[in-house]
Amino acid sequence: MNPKQNDSDRVAFLLSQLGARAAQEFTRLLTPLDLSPADAGILRLVARSEGISQQALAAALNMHASRLVALIDDLESRGLLVREVHATDRRLYSLALTAKGKETLLSIREVADEHNRLMCAALTRAETLTLQALLSKIADQMGLAAGVHPGYRSMGGKPSSARRPAGSPLKSKNSKPK
Repeated sequence: MNPKQNDSDRVAFLLSQLGARAAQEFTRLLTPLDLSPADAGILRLVARSEGISQQALAAALNMHASRLVALIDDLESRGLLVREVHATDRRLYSLALTAKGKETLLSIREVADEHNRLMCAALTRAETLTLQALLSKIADQMGLAAGVHPGYRSMGGKPSSARRPAGSPLKSKNSKPK
């Protein structure tokens, strides 16, 4: 490391610092809805894939299906989603949002828009678009699934073979094979 360079000059540190702050802010904004970021993510994915099985949802979130059950139980008890017998496999349950769940999802979208505005307030529209493109490029290089927060993995998931496990080495443009 360059002796003149401190942690605040390093991109990875800034990304980590901003990621932690963004997570705190999103959690704060969801508080009036009585939701956690995990709840919001599950509702969003169920809405995007209406009828998804619990097992398929767990795979999409990269977490154990057994760990997802408690989260689904909570959302179902609050009237936000419903389990139904799967259309083609009676051993599975499919998930669907209730009317209340769909209304809640609209509120989550408003929160997400406000969160984005707050996090990008110091940037122009052009700078925001450039930052989004650059961060998307980094996320792709890291093997992150679009629209799925990697934090679900820490909720008991096994890293998917299709995604880069936490702690696995990264390849940069300057990396040379050993």
